[in-house]
Amino acid sequence: MKFLCASIFLLLFSVSVHSYTDESHYSKTFDTTRFFRVFTPLNYDAENLNKRYNVIYYFHGCGGSYRKSGTYSYQDFGLIPPKADNRPDDPDYELPNNADFENEATRSDVIIIAVDGKIPGIPGCGVYFPSQVDDWSGNRYNFSVYIRELIDVVDSRYNTLAGAQHRAISGLSMGGQAATWVAATNPHLFSSASEFCYSPAYYDVGELSYLTTVDIQQLWRNFRGLPMRHSTNTKDWLKYYTTQLYQTYLGAGFKNEYYLADYCKHHAARIDLQFDFHSNHFSDPKQAVDCFSFINLYPDFEVWGYEVSSKKKGNGWIYLHDVTKNGFGIYTRERLTWGKSLINFDISVTTPAVYQPNKKYTFSRYSYKKGTITTEPIVANGEGKMVINSIGGVGEEIGIEGEGLQPPVMVLTDTINENLYLYENAIKSFAFDVVNLSTATQTIDFVVSTENKELLTIVSQPGQVVIPALSKLTIDSFFTCKGNYLPDFRNTGFIKINTVIDGVVQDREHFRKVVVKEVTQVTGNFKVKVFDGQSEELALYQYQWNQWDNPFSTEAITEGSGNGNGKPELGEIFSIWIQTPSPLEAKDLATWHPVIPLNGREHPDVCVDEIKQRRMNTGRSTLSAQISLNRKPTKKNPVRIPVQVEFLQAEYMENDCHRNTADKYGYAYYDLIMLADGAIQLTKSAN
Repeated sequence: MKFLCASIFLLLFSVSVHSYTDESHYSKTFDTTRFFRVFTPLNYDAENLNKRYNVIYYFHGCGGSYRKSGTYSYQDFGLIPPKADNRPDDPDYELPNNADFENEATRSDVIIIAVDGKIPGIPGCGVYFPSQVDDWSGNRYNFSVYIRELIDVVDSRYNTLAGAQHRAISGLSMGGQAATWVAATNPHLFSSASEFCYSPAYYDVGELSYLTTVDIQQLWRNFRGLPMRHSTNTKDWLKYYTTQLYQTYLGAGFKNEYYLADYCKHHAARIDLQFDFHSNHFSDPKQAVDCFSFINLYPDFEVWGYEVSSKKKGNGWIYLHDVTKNGFGIYTRERLTWGKSLINFDISVTTPAVYQPNKKYTFSRYSYKKGTITTEPIVANGEGKMVINSIGGVGEEIGIEGEGLQPPVMVLTDTINENLYLYENAIKSFAFDVVNLSTATQTIDFVVSTENKELLTIVSQPGQVVIPALSKLTIDSFFTCKGNYLPDFRNTGFIKINTVIDGVVQDREHFRKVVVKEVTQVTGNFKVKVFDGQSEELALYQYQWNQWDNPFSTEAITEGSGNGNGKPELGEIFSIWIQTPSPLEAKDLATWHPVIPLNGREHPDVCVDEIKQRRMNTGRSTLSAQISLNRKPTKKNPVRIPVQVEFLQAEYMENDCHRNTADKYGYAYYDLIMLADGAIQLTKSAN
């Protein structure tokens, strides 16, 4: 009996002393040794190979490492650290979120991997993005590739359930930014993704030869097939950024959830609820998507079985659009939403093995630049794969026709700006181009729908159309929509276009973002200033860390290139700044704000040549468009420029326990008209 009791005691003791494990491995991606921390359930037994676990990969925040989520300890803010149940005391439990992860590993019966995002030699936050250092010459730390290496290491050392269905990814603050980026570049590798209080700054990613600014709001294109959850806190100074990210992703073709925790810190609060979200999706088999879109800045990448290699140089994106077995669009863009196409360069796309081996198919191209359609035969290789070559640039649509494939019919995208815009309470019809890349005439029914039913009402559907073989058709009133403006970032949504041929709903789903613009009240002191090469000191509403009580300052603005007379002319690059009382902040009456033109197929008279980022608050940069004219305005035909302007407010938060203000911001929309003499005036709002 004494022996039996002693055995039980030793067994319980051996379980209770088991806690996290710190691991290291040599990373080929980073060319250095990297570390990670592993949290396993209390009953984890490395020898029991019959019991395997789902895995959650967690990315820490600014100033953190695999040992802690951020720069602070609980005691720094007068908080009592959570206890790690049935674990021995450990100094690291004073740091977030180690005790939480110990408990969650057992409660959810998962393995949690704390990824190390710390990069030696980077000051300040020191994590994830080497571009924080202007003269950085070392490894560029491609975490979107490193995650695959880390997954292999974890799977080789721990009793994990292999496969995308059994993996999730999450992160806090800058780690929320990094986790979202990594998930978006690897949607096929995870069953779900989430972020806590993500850090909204625009970060430059990639080698110097193709360094590109990442705005994760634009990554909605990548998330089809990957559920996403956003969590922030009532007193988090970054809470509005997470709120907007959720609203930006809502209706874009994937599950998208949001939670507001009653918590006073910039912190990964209610981890239990976030990880429950992941646990629920572990039980759902990971499905390959029938249609996806994808953007990536790297010259070479792989997603959903498609392998892309290219000779891309310079900043910008390779963009695979509405990819299905019967074809896809392939474009390049300097920036999304506003950005020109890149110069032509060779791009090669190898498809997955979804075709009949050694079978001949008909291959068609629609060129956006030339407006022409060409055809040629293409043969799948012995594995059932095809290799498709493109030259990028403004882009082309690729059609593949053959046995077992749906007819390749595509709704064309807008090569200037994909977004659609309409004013609140206005009914507007939108025009679309459709191309039939099959060798037979197609009779088509289009179905337009939206998940954003509070925001958008589809007033009329497209009529049935007949499109001859290998031809393009412009439909002037493709569908009609009414917008109901909603505040708090809820003024953006999506319409989805499905194609029905011979009664069969086709795999291709076309999503377009819609922005409902509020009619902004304008006072008589609305002013416009044009920078075409000159410099001028302007009053700005901006603040830096610990300067929230005094957000007014001046700064010398130097933008554009031209003769500096303050009037746009052909051949010049210019920016437009406006002065008008803020619709968001009552104290902000006379500061200046840069504009972004909402140009597209309806307003092609100006071109956005570049986007400049200006750090005007602690959260993220404000964007200033560098613009050129595509034609000279005349008396009878002035140039009309619908614009978006961002306004900032330092919102005071009562009873805070971290920082007493939150970054609150919003957008206003104006219509400017450029006269024949180059003067710019405010004009009446219109669609």
